[in-house]
Amino acid sequence: MMRHAQTWFRRAAPALVLAAVAAACGDRGEEGGGAAKAGAEKARGGVQRGGTAIMAELSDIDKPHPLVFEGIVDADMVDIMYMPLLRSAWRDGRTAYLTSHDNPMAIAWHWEYARPDSAAIRFRMRSALKWSDGRPLTAGDVVWTYEMAGDPRVASPRQDYLRQIDSVKAENDSTVVFHFKRRYPEMLYHAGLPIAPRHAYEGSDPAQLRTHPRLVRPDSANQVVSGPFMIASWQQGQQIVFVPNPHFPVRPNLDRIVVRVVPEPTTRLVELETGRVDFARPVPADQVERIRRSAPDVRFEYEQKRYYDYIAYNPRAFEPFADPEVRRALGMAIDVPALIRALQMERVAVQASGPYAPIFKNLYDPQRMPALPFDTAGAKRILASKGWRDSDGDGVLDKDGRPFRFTLLTNSGNQRRSDIQQIVQQQWKRIGVDARLQQLEFNTFQDRTREKQFEAVVGNWGVGLSPDLTELWGKDSPYNYVSYDNPRVTQLFEEALAQPTEEAAVPLWKAAAEQMARDQPYTWLYYFDQIDGVNNRLQGIKIDTYGAYQNAWEWWVRGGAQRGAAAPSPSDTAAR
Repeated sequence: MMRHAQTWFRRAAPALVLAAVAAACGDRGEEGGGAAKAGAEKARGGVQRGGTAIMAELSDIDKPHPLVFEGIVDADMVDIMYMPLLRSAWRDGRTAYLTSHDNPMAIAWHWEYARPDSAAIRFRMRSALKWSDGRPLTAGDVVWTYEMAGDPRVASPRQDYLRQIDSVKAENDSTVVFHFKRRYPEMLYHAGLPIAPRHAYEGSDPAQLRTHPRLVRPDSANQVVSGPFMIASWQQGQQIVFVPNPHFPVRPNLDRIVVRVVPEPTTRLVELETGRVDFARPVPADQVERIRRSAPDVRFEYEQKRYYDYIAYNPRAFEPFADPEVRRALGMAIDVPALIRALQMERVAVQASGPYAPIFKNLYDPQRMPALPFDTAGAKRILASKGWRDSDGDGVLDKDGRPFRFTLLTNSGNQRRSDIQQIVQQQWKRIGVDARLQQLEFNTFQDRTREKQFEAVVGNWGVGLSPDLTELWGKDSPYNYVSYDNPRVTQLFEEALAQPTEEAAVPLWKAAAEQMARDQPYTWLYYFDQIDGVNNRLQGIKIDTYGAYQNAWEWWVRGGAQRGAAAPSPSDTAAR
């Protein structure tokens, strides 16, 4: 993640769970992933090489680069193009960190505390790694990536990663040390950026990174990546074609991955049902059974409870939203259980109460922090106490001559959000609030939310796999689209990040979440499983809480090379 806006937080930078990764930092005397590679080869069995997987996504790429990506498609494309020091996985409700012994996407084969006070971490990198242009991937690339992430001219959404880092230093070409200000639970999280190639961008103006030719025209001629796939061609608004990176440590099974841009939800489903694409998301919950009957070759996978839909209120654009009680009244006027039923999401959604999704077993606490009650009468009383009356009898509340009227924005191409808009509009009308509806093309919507040019939005976050709320809610965070700033919450954030262990930080994160629930900068609607449709031709794809593109090098298609013939040409795509 807006992805949000629907920007989704990066899956590759989850929370530090020291107990879960103890095995990952054990003393191994050699680099490489021999055991993991051998196991993968043994398990191949009927795997077929060659062919093309065709994926349908609702939006195009924008800036798929480790330092500036924001949207869901960019995030997933970064996930297959750039390697982090350690690869993350979601296991038993917690984050595990994997070295290259366990996953070929990890740059480091070993990590260790570098000082007795445990405030520095040394990563030993695989010395044979190369970028897609054949240049060595070194510790210098890691140092440069973090320098650029902290450079205000770049304005990276991940600049907060450096708040607790004193320095990142290369001891040699294959050893890098992160020096932190203190030991705290998120150290590996903040060392988890996908690494960018220094030689490809060094010397360019950091302020112009977003318009660098390698990002504006990404293709095999000018792109430099480390992951299993690289962009071969990009027809804006139509499709992105990926081909294997010849220098990735493991040879991908597929010849190509074609990501087609299909913003219209009905068209995406038709393409999935008719077998013209191998993967499509999101699949509305109310369409699953129908597609099962009409397309028995389609199966459904779930990115579980990673996401929540919300309504965000921007007090800079509509002054009444500055009052937490007014925001609470708006939330109380929404019948969320009825909304879930209307969307036919009862099997995949649960009413939300705050920023922590159910995946966080030690932080999600609906008893201690219950969801807002549906209470139309109570909402009316709150607004009346704030001076809102229908003085002219037109059915819309007003105060000091100003009607309670604003625009509720969302992106086009998502039927669920469109339905939410319409249902919420009708429910707010019952308390005298007039919401005008607007939809914008996805990337335009992203820009508007990023620039805080909205009054209220229906959005969606895919939460980061970390308890750290500062990424989204820190007062200076680029994702804090509603300019939320409660000094008490900021203090709790700082105290939580200063704790030496996750266990010590949990009560502080909980207290911060409870205060945020009282402040209601969002109306949190529900947490839900995202449903992905996959044609049975596409095998080897792993989809879980972590995401859908986490093991692209292992994907394969039945029919091998023959499947590649089904990939649409640019002209064919444009005609559809």
